[in-house]
Amino acid sequence: MKAKIKLAFRIVIDQNSTLPWDKFVFEDSHFEYKIQHQVFDDKENPVKNYWELLAKNPNAEKIAFLLSSAVVNYVSQLNGEIKSLPDVLGNTFFPVDTFKLDLISSNIEDAAKHKIGLTFFTPELLLIDIIDNKYLLSKDTESENGFETFMFAFHPQVGISHYLIL
Repeated sequence: MKAKIKLAFRIVIDQNSTLPWDKFVFEDSHFEYKIQHQVFDDKENPVKNYWELLAKNPNAEKIAFLLSSAVVNYVSQLNGEIKSLPDVLGNTFFPVDTFKLDLISSNIEDAAKHKIGLTFFTPELLLIDIIDNKYLLSKDTESENGFETFMFAFHPQVGISHYLIL
């Protein structure tokens, strides 16, 4: 059943986020949102929240991409690993090489309404099998002498984002 896959891990960050890293991402992305909102808003008939802005100006969908610049330095601090997702042996790594930010909601005057999603994507991994609700994986996708493997349990915030049957 060998396949090449990429896994995706999504977190939602809002005012209730408690981890320091999440709080910094929240604050900086909301600050950047307020700047970008002004760029896309109508000066004569301004609105306060993202969904109103998007209804009036479809180009405002670019704001999510533009907010990525506010969090890219925080993502780089992760050094390519999400340490809060251990494998079945307790090794604290979940390799990531890219991320995508989505803007769920926001408001220029009320930070409590600001909410973003961050989806992290692994590099290509070899899915060898699924055993007892666990992925049997290898970072090496092209070995002729066997594979160094690790097992990663199913997780509600992790899904397969790319799948190629070998």
